[in-house]
Amino acid sequence: MIKRHLLILLLCNLFISSITIAQTTATDQGFENIINLPGWSMSNQSNPIGVTSWFQGKANIFSAQNGGADAYIAANFNNTGGEEGISGTICNFLIMPDLGDVESISFFSRSVKSSNNFNVYPDRLYLVYSPTGDINTGNCSDGFGDFSETLLVINQDLTTAEEAPEGYPLISWGRFETDVNGDGRIAFVYYVEDAGFFGTNSNHIGIDSVKWVLSFPEPQVIFASQFEL
Repeated sequence: MIKRHLLILLLCNLFISSITIAQTTATDQGFENIINLPGWSMSNQSNPIGVTSWFQGKANIFSAQNGGADAYIAANFNNTGGEEGISGTICNFLIMPDLGDVESISFFSRSVKSSNNFNVYPDRLYLVYSPTGDINTGNCSDGFGDFSETLLVINQDLTTAEEAPEGYPLISWGRFETDVNGDGRIAFVYYVEDAGFFGTNSNHIGIDSVKWVLSFPEPQVIFASQFEL
């Protein structure tokens, strides 16, 4: 009978490798109290400037998409002023915090018909991105400053259509989503020409349930393998 008296250990392969796996996490803002929005900022660059900027939602106009009836952030035609018979241009920035590496963002928004539920004064909202993370705003007519990339536009052509994508949602909240894939800064811009009390455009918009998905690397995992014979 043949027996093995000697065990020969042969190192066939030794390798060390590292793998970085992208992880994601989601967080959100529901605007229950816009006085307490850490990291968010507002900049009304409308011409001429009006008496309102971004404000707490108005339940008597429409209720929030989620939470309490006024738990949304709003802006309206009074973002711009103007002399009697002369319209203005709304250019109102709502700038999000420095979030890190954002994979995607989603939110709900809507506008509303006039009080007689007949006339439509079109609204428009931009979602823009600053690749550098700087937050200097433009005046809209000359661009959006550091926010040089447009991620999404609601009602680009200021139509009176009652639903997206042709117009701004007027009857109920509409959900919008877009990829970001960057670590710059994101801003909403309420941008409407021929706006204000004497304009043919602009009424009242709301933004609610903003949700962003962050992408970040998992700590490196080191694998070592040794084969023995």
